[in-house]
Amino acid sequence: MVSIIIPAHEEEKYIGISIEKLLSQSGVIFIGKDENPSDFQGKGKTVCELTVVVTCGEDNTEGAVAKYPKVNLISDNFSGVSEARNIGANVSRGDVFLFLDADTLLNDGFIKRLDGFKGKNNFIGTSRLLPDINTLKARIFMFGNNIAHIISKTSMALIFCHRDVYKEAGGFDERMQAGEDLKFISIALKNGAKFKYLGDISAITSMRRFETNGYIRTALEWMGGYFFKPPEHYDVVR
Repeated sequence: MVSIIIPAHEEEKYIGISIEKLLSQSGVIFIGKDENPSDFQGKGKTVCELTVVVTCGEDNTEGAVAKYPKVNLISDNFSGVSEARNIGANVSRGDVFLFLDADTLLNDGFIKRLDGFKGKNNFIGTSRLLPDINTLKARIFMFGNNIAHIISKTSMALIFCHRDVYKEAGGFDERMQAGEDLKFISIALKNGAKFKYLGDISAITSMRRFETNGYIRTALEWMGGYFFKPPEHYDVVR
């Protein structure tokens, strides 16, 4: 089974679209937290569960998620994205974990592709990303970003791994407000996990941070975090 974990803080504008895209995946059955995964095996479809962990804010993200009865909603005043991801992982039952940003849309076939890894237990990775705006600047940047992920074994917007890899890495560092994803992947690789970049499937992610803060500035911040020290925090862009 594939378990999808989405941390969300003041994402009312995006989270409903993301959930709709997930629930529309062909050949996938989404089950609720009170349903037994084994009851759905052997039906020719991929079994999946979706947990959205909402850190309370000033909008109605929680209400936007509550509209979907198949989604496991957890809401509280969490310390940040790392704690939210860890909370979601702790209640997830799948063999394959997918940590997905709230403003990222999976293209059809993505979940079924990940389900093919359930027989393996030593992987971590990401996939090809596409921008949500069709500008030359965004397309060129994302093309380079995808190449950078292959070379540096890093990610943006989504990380998938086996649940054993997650546990051995100790989850995401809840003391970090930025760069926690880089550290998580780095620890997993040091523990022997194999990095996988999936170029045959893709997801569409929001370019709002780049459009607001600037492409060059944001890229330089990320490069500084990779080669030197992650920033203390990232500015919230809504």
